[in-house]
Amino acid sequence: MSRKAHADTDPHRATDFSAALEEALAAVPDTERETFVLGVVGDDTNGDGFDPALWGPPPAYADRKRAALENLRRQYHARRAVTDASLTRTEAAELLDVSEQAILDRLKTGDLIGLKKGREWRLPAWQFHADTETGFVPGLSQVGAVFPGGAVSLTEWAQTPNSDLEGTTPAAALVAGRVEDVVRAAHAGTAAAW
Repeated sequence: MSRKAHADTDPHRATDFSAALEEALAAVPDTERETFVLGVVGDDTNGDGFDPALWGPPPAYADRKRAALENLRRQYHARRAVTDASLTRTEAAELLDVSEQAILDRLKTGDLIGLKKGREWRLPAWQFHADTETGFVPGLSQVGAVFPGGAVSLTEWAQTPNSDLEGTTPAAALVAGRVEDVVRAAHAGTAAAW
């Protein structure tokens, strides 16, 4: 069974690993803890914090640069995909039967998310839902306050089934009023949760 498949079938695996790691660290005397941690992760002399004796040699500079450029290309491709499938401020105002200024106000408060395409706002369509009281998903400002990324990564995350939400998407969970559950799931993906 692949690592991903196993992780999907065992939602407590990450929690169990964290508990085991905390237990192992707690068993190390305070005077030896720093040496223990440095022995596991290395002393960062190679710049990335990984011990080459444990993890193998780091990738060559050209390989790191190529990977970074490919990651940037993926991010910009995702941005174009989001903006192309998004609503303009005028379209959003029309849907919600409010002024364009009201849309700007909701963007400022975080009740709606958007990104700029040139000088124009684009608002990802997933956050609009006719069956909600306001016409858009509730709780987006609370989710945005803990989510570690911007509008593009939030859009990708919101539309992807999430094991912390029993396989439903964060967007669908927000529509169902499960704001606190989605906030917890968003927080679980941040560095603060680790």
